[in-house]
Amino acid sequence: LKKGYQEAIEDITMRMGAGMAKFICKEVETIDDYDEYCHYVAGLVGLGLSKLFHASGTEKLFPDSISNSMGLFLQKTNIIRDYLEDINEIPKSRMFWPREIWSKYVNKLEELKYEENSEKAVQCLNDMVTNALIHIEDCLKYMSELRDPAVFKFCAIPQ
Repeated sequence: LKKGYQEAIEDITMRMGAGMAKFICKEVETIDDYDEYCHYVAGLVGLGLSKLFHASGTEKLFPDSISNSMGLFLQKTNIIRDYLEDINEIPKSRMFWPREIWSKYVNKLEELKYEENSEKAVQCLNDMVTNALIHIEDCLKYMSELRDPAVFKFCAIPQ
C-alpha cells in the first residue's frame, strides 16, 4: 500500500483499539458515552475511509465532524436494529443502548423485549431513532459532495 493509505489505516486502527478497550469494562450510561462508543467503533472508520478516499485521489478531504457523523449514524442504526440479538447474547448480553434513554421507559433494558412493554419499547425506540437522526444532515452533505460513483455507492448503500 502507498504511504498515504498506510498512515490512515495505522492512525485509525490505533485510535479505535484504544477507544474500544475503554468500553470493555465500561457501560454505556449517558448519551455522551453512547456518542463516544459509536465514535470509537464507527466514527473513526468514517474518518479513516475519508482519508483513504482522499489518498486515492477520488475525493476531497471532508471535515472530521462530517466523516464522524457518517460512522455514528451507521453504528447507531446497527445498535437499534440489533437490540434483540445483543440483549439475548450468550453468555452475557451486550448492551449499547444508553441508560440515559432507556431508563426513562423501563428499569432494565431487557424488559423492552417483552410484549407487555411494547408501548414503552416503541417510545424508547423513537427516542433512540431521534438520537440517530441528528447525524442525517451531515450524512446527506457528505454523500452529496462525493464525486466517484463507486465511492458514493459504497457509502450510500449502508446508510
